[in-house]
Amino acid sequence: MRILIGIDDTDGAGWAASTARLAREFGDTLDGEARFIGSVGHILFAGVAATTNNKASCLVVESERADARDFLLARAAAYVETHAAPSSASGILVAAGGEAESLAAFGCEASRREVRFDELEPLLADMRATGSRTRRGLIGAAAAVGLTARGWSGRWLEFAGGLRGVERAVQVRELKAMGVIPVSLETDAEAPAPQDWVDTHGRLRPQLAAGRAVLPLRRIGDGQWESIGVETPKKSR
Repeated sequence: MRILIGIDDTDGAGWAASTARLAREFGDTLDGEARFIGSVGHILFAGVAATTNNKASCLVVESERADARDFLLARAAAYVETHAAPSSASGILVAAGGEAESLAAFGCEASRREVRFDELEPLLADMRATGSRTRRGLIGAAAAVGLTARGWSGRWLEFAGGLRGVERAVQVRELKAMGVIPVSLETDAEAPAPQDWVDTHGRLRPQLAAGRAVLPLRRIGDGQWESIGVETPKKSR
């Protein structure tokens, strides 16, 4: 069973580790209990006061445990309690299947405007969730789950256990072996060949598109491409 774990607002002023980093490192602790597929970062409405850039994270995992959602909520809550900033207003939501998809519209709204907890509350019936006193983090966690379930926004911050270990220059065949789909955004019909090289600019962060890890490319030479929309690296992510 595929399960989504939304996490938000675990950082604080002057705190070294972002929510994105905390979520990714939590995923790495699940070995043996669940299969950590990756984590997706979603930048929500920019008008909300935030420690950094109002980015919420969603982990994608698979587990065959009958109590997987309860188990993962307990594990995530314990990890966040230990590793989040003392001043944080963290929120965690665990959902699967239709319950995750039911948050898609809410996630889209949270990407466009500031939403309130009373807009989310009716959607939380029977869902596994926990949040701080302000409920602010729970809004971001739910939005991240909904957007990930929708499958058409956000970037993979980790995927298949390998994004951070990839060299700046990588062949198309290597990306495909990881499960990353290279897609040309050129106007002609040329598709990147397996032996072609891709300049990732040292930061491989595929987009979440159609529920997959998709890397948009621009041609820069014969058999050479570069990834598009690369962010400036930050030490805590």
